[in-house]
Amino acid sequence: MAQRMGALQKLCNLCEAICSFENLYAAYVKAAEHKRYRAEVLKFNQNLEGNLFALQRELRERVYKVGPYRQFYVQYPKPRLVMALGFRDRIVQWAIYRQINPYIDKRFITHSYGCREGKGTLAAAETLFNWLQLISRRPDADDWVILKLDVSKYFYRVDHDTVMDVYADYINDEWFTWLLGTIINNPDVPFGLPEGMSASDCPPDERLYDVGMPIGNLTSQETANVYLNKLDQYCKHILKLRYYIRYMDDTIILIKGRKEAERVKELIGQFMRAELRLALNQKTAIYPVRQGCEFVGCVISPHGIRIRKSSERHIKRSLKHVAEMYALGAIDLQSALDTISSYHGLTQHKCGYNLRRWIEENIVLQRKEDANNEPCA
Repeated sequence: MAQRMGALQKLCNLCEAICSFENLYAAYVKAAEHKRYRAEVLKFNQNLEGNLFALQRELRERVYKVGPYRQFYVQYPKPRLVMALGFRDRIVQWAIYRQINPYIDKRFITHSYGCREGKGTLAAAETLFNWLQLISRRPDADDWVILKLDVSKYFYRVDHDTVMDVYADYINDEWFTWLLGTIINNPDVPFGLPEGMSASDCPPDERLYDVGMPIGNLTSQETANVYLNKLDQYCKHILKLRYYIRYMDDTIILIKGRKEAERVKELIGQFMRAELRLALNQKTAIYPVRQGCEFVGCVISPHGIRIRKSSERHIKRSLKHVAEMYALGAIDLQSALDTISSYHGLTQHKCGYNLRRWIEENIVLQRKEDANNEPCA
């Protein structure tokens, strides 16, 4: 339910909406999607109705506590510490997301593309490509530059007090403030890193409790967009930047004049320090428009969009792994074909002829026990 608060509406009375059995069941369906045969999901299903009612009671009575995280590192595209919640907690995350996202998403700018329905990496790449082509045709094209912003350790440095203040601009609900605080301010697991340290270099006992969000959480994705929406609004409505696009913490701005780009970079750095308690890192750079830049896993210039070399290597390794898993019987044919089709489709939009040809010539699906038969694909 939305309540008018000054010039904007704020969400309120969220307890009943989030805790309703209908919403919790719908959240369960989303959380179980493509995972219904996992052990934790099967165990939850043994008493589905009772488990959902128990979760509903804990939320309403404010005794809900976040369960343990499963922690592991991923190495692509860079080393990151991922924290995965158990199935029960993922239901809570989906229950929150289903109720607040439709309202909050309307407050985002058009050219924010990360983790939003109808957006994504392909749409972001094509938008930037169209802008670069448009500017490259202008008589003053050589005067235009690309300002690429890179936030230092974004997910690990988000300030918890600032998060609560930012959400207060959207939601006026004391119960929701308690629930959000329970998720963000976890007393058992520190999510943050000291400034200047990386996830792989920081010992667990040096992680921080007052900053950081767990990578892998649905609420972390939503919070990441909510948090940087303050930057979006500042850049669009105060600095009046026309060619501004963001995908999570990766931001590209097209500006006429290198000196103007340096000025904008300085203003944004000051704003982020003062309002968001974040900093730009040394990867923040300025490039000529004609040169293009890397964005959302692609190299984008006025001449086209191509998959960067490191992404191509990752795709090849992933597809070889899929073929190996299928050969061993670890995945079924449809799962393997879905993965291959998704990568194959990606190459059709991003100047990926050579990679598409490599996939067609090198990826063969065949069970080991059927080695004497014809391959499936």
